[in-house]
Amino acid sequence: MKKIIITTIIMAIMATLIGGVLMVNANADVSVTVDGNKVVFPDAKPFIDENGRTLIPVRFVTEDLGATVEWNAQDREVYITKDGVNIMIRIGQEMILVNGRTKAMDTKAIIKEDRTYVPIRYVAEELGATVGWDASTRTVIITTVKDVEPTPTPVKKPSATPTKDPVTGWITVEENLTWVEYSMSIRWNSDNELLNKRYDAAEKMFAERYGKDIAKEIFAYVRLKQTRPYVLEYKEFKMNNQIITVAGKGAGLDIYVWKEGAI
Repeated sequence: MKKIIITTIIMAIMATLIGGVLMVNANADVSVTVDGNKVVFPDAKPFIDENGRTLIPVRFVTEDLGATVEWNAQDREVYITKDGVNIMIRIGQEMILVNGRTKAMDTKAIIKEDRTYVPIRYVAEELGATVGWDASTRTVIITTVKDVEPTPTPVKKPSATPTKDPVTGWITVEENLTWVEYSMSIRWNSDNELLNKRYDAAEKMFAERYGKDIAKEIFAYVRLKQTRPYVLEYKEFKMNNQIITVAGKGAGLDIYVWKEGAI
């Protein structure tokens, strides 16, 4: 009988000690980090409630998750908003209202020592964050920044200088000037083969506008200029009641179809 009594006393003492240890562990300080930065709680501290959930002072939501918080004292409700997310939590109820949708919680918001505490996991996750728990350090790990592949910096390629067509790109045509109905400028080139292709293209353009006969007459004269030093003297050609003039010097050669009566 005496042995049974002693055993019972020892078991009672051990139960008290184990319960005390568990209580101390449950009430040990809980740390919170947001994106790797430790959050400082100057007075009201986060704690783990009887349901194993971490509750934090609601002001933390405002300062570290970038949300705004309002308190409805009459209805004992907390309103949390951020980026189009509207959350309502009523003190003492195991529910959270998110943009009009009711979701169940396995714990509840409370008021402790005149401070409002909310379950951080439910709030943070509804605000788009992820929540983890490091049991070895008793730390709630909140991550708001998602890993995003860095946007590659575009490499600016040097803009290519637009190249002219070696034949037609060096023939300039203008129309309906003050005294001139049609003007054509042809750039001379030291490559005689290329130059004569340029003359051929110019003649074709001129013939499409004024006819093959007058084009052939004019370009028979134009083709005399095969070298840069050669001066193609000013010459007039008659086309009905209009005058066409041709002259070339250096790298330039000009053909003008004058308006009737201009010269």
